[in-house]
Amino acid sequence: MKKILGLMVAVTLIFGGFYYGKAFGQEKQISLKLAHINVIDGMLDKHAKKFAELVALKTKGRVKVDVYPASQLGNMTEMLEGVSMGSINMCLESEGMFLIFDKDYQIFQTPFLVTKEIINKNEFIKQLRERVRAKNNIRVLAGQGWRPPFHLWTQKRGIKTPDELQGIKIRQVQSKVQIDVWNGLGSTSVPIPWGEVYMALAQGVVNGMVHNIVQVYEEKLYEQLNYCTLLDSLMVWQTVLINDKVYAGLSPDLQKAMNESAIEAGNYFTDLASSIEGDARKNVEKAGIKFIQTDRKPWFNKALAAAKKLENEGGWTKGLLKNIGY
Repeated sequence: MKKILGLMVAVTLIFGGFYYGKAFGQEKQISLKLAHINVIDGMLDKHAKKFAELVALKTKGRVKVDVYPASQLGNMTEMLEGVSMGSINMCLESEGMFLIFDKDYQIFQTPFLVTKEIINKNEFIKQLRERVRAKNNIRVLAGQGWRPPFHLWTQKRGIKTPDELQGIKIRQVQSKVQIDVWNGLGSTSVPIPWGEVYMALAQGVVNGMVHNIVQVYEEKLYEQLNYCTLLDSLMVWQTVLINDKVYAGLSPDLQKAMNESAIEAGNYFTDLASSIEGDARKNVEKAGIKFIQTDRKPWFNKALAAAKKLENEGGWTKGLLKNIGY
């Protein structure tokens, strides 16, 4: 009987890379996979590694987070769906990309309208998080990291006003609100996965994109671009997202350590992103990128008009623009 019990205790629980158990009184390490799409040693990778380091420290080695960078476990959508299904334990991604699960998340991805204050103080986003957790089995850990603001990058010519966007094909993520707003501004939006952007620019599939200076530098995308119009068009925050069943399988003290690690890693990332943005700008300027200052108001007005049209067409629940102050 004792032998049977010993064998039963030694059995390992495997759930999408989730490994935990006790054998002969010895607590075994929990191994978790964390995926992201950024290049190795890019700023998102540093965020992920900092989180893994903090988890190991705070759990005294009881939890080990293995980081899989550079879309090794799939593109953005595949990664999120993997966490939802349990084939991936965790990922580091913009919470706004939950729009693939709940259309109301689109309101927080609207170019030119969303600010840090709206994200930090809006109560509706808490309801959305719970909806996605309950329906799609993904939990948002505490804390967030803010990426540098997004700007417009182009090849053919520098852009100062929305009217000059005619004929410009702009790469976008697979987001209806971002596609519709940028189409409303005058461009032609083309959704392309992040890992394919460099080639799309090189081959002329698109001749522009919208992103932050640091990642354009890290991914060497500036090699295929000539101009950057400074617009602060989008504020993107990223969080550690975990399969809810994996999270529920952790003891309360480990859950606490995971959330504390996510908060500290998010703060680390926000400071890091801010500190390296200036150097990234200098480097792309040296490479030939010309930066353009412009009046943001015409862009904001057109974006708001496009967002109102989208709300009227059922892009998200009626009244959400008013909910965030518009």
